[in-house]
Amino acid sequence: MDRTLQAMSVFTHIARVGSFTAAAELLGISAGSASTLVRQLEGHLGVMLLHRSTRCIRLTAEGTQYFEHCERILGEIDEMKDRLGGGGKIAKGRLAVDVDQEVAHTLLPLVPGFRSEFPDVDLRVDVGGEQDGLIANGVDCAVVVGQLADSSLRSRRVGDFHAVTVASPAYLARRGTPHGLDELHAHDVIHYTPRRFGPPREFRFGVDADEVRVKLAERICVNDARAALRYAAEGVGIAQVCRRMAAEELAAGRLVGVLEEYGPAPLPISVLYTDRRHVPMSIRAFIDWIQLQLDRGQAESVAALSRHAIEARQTSASWIANACVAAGRLGQGGARRPAPIFAGA
Repeated sequence: MDRTLQAMSVFTHIARVGSFTAAAELLGISAGSASTLVRQLEGHLGVMLLHRSTRCIRLTAEGTQYFEHCERILGEIDEMKDRLGGGGKIAKGRLAVDVDQEVAHTLLPLVPGFRSEFPDVDLRVDVGGEQDGLIANGVDCAVVVGQLADSSLRSRRVGDFHAVTVASPAYLARRGTPHGLDELHAHDVIHYTPRRFGPPREFRFGVDADEVRVKLAERICVNDARAALRYAAEGVGIAQVCRRMAAEELAAGRLVGVLEEYGPAPLPISVLYTDRRHVPMSIRAFIDWIQLQLDRGQAESVAALSRHAIEARQTSASWIANACVAAGRLGQGGARRPAPIFAGA
């Protein structure tokens, strides 16, 4: 391979994996050779491409621009080689994907299926769902939930995120069922934040075809969507979570829908990827695959909820009624009723 092209390839691998040693292992060369090639490339260009420290390797501003340039050129070369060799429709190579944790519970169990279908793709999956920093973090594409921020990235909508407001029968028996949005302020609410140390996501509702966001007291907030679901099932409070994620708990009656007449409109689930002329077949294959999985999962989720909805509601109503009767008897007998989980609720 031409030495400049080899240096470009080494540089892009280092930018992706964040390590000279790891990149060298992937390419079958020594870490010393990788370091030498990048230094020569920086000398040829007259700029520093990487910030090096003992803890991490980061792209400089010039390195970020050059990374995009290298990705485009190397991608075009690989695509032409595939076309001339008859392999233009084969997905292969390394693919780094970042997945929003609100849909990770749905997608991660299916990853082995993607590998079975595309065995020549070396897949790395991180859970986070960041809309920025794809290039700096060495990510090929990101699966994100919500409205997209303005950026130079390309996107494709692959599904819908349906939120559902839920609580356990035990919680509703203890605290009562809210019938209006204003009544939520008197309840314990489990907030979720999609970003570490970020602001909590407001509860969204639909009122007369408009979206209404309700800001509620932050009595408990987690950055793990599964934890919010688990807390709700354990009777900690009311949560708003992904309908797919809550389907099993709803079907089993461990959770029931709250304020269902105010269900919010779905949010888009999108795949973001860098804007380049030739999108690698591995990215195209992953986007097509994830859309198929989300479509299939949506159909199965709706079917499961429809199949069990009546039974679950009957069970939950009976549970709440019995719990209320029991609570009334305790009150008549002078025993103390359970206190709210959060003071001042």
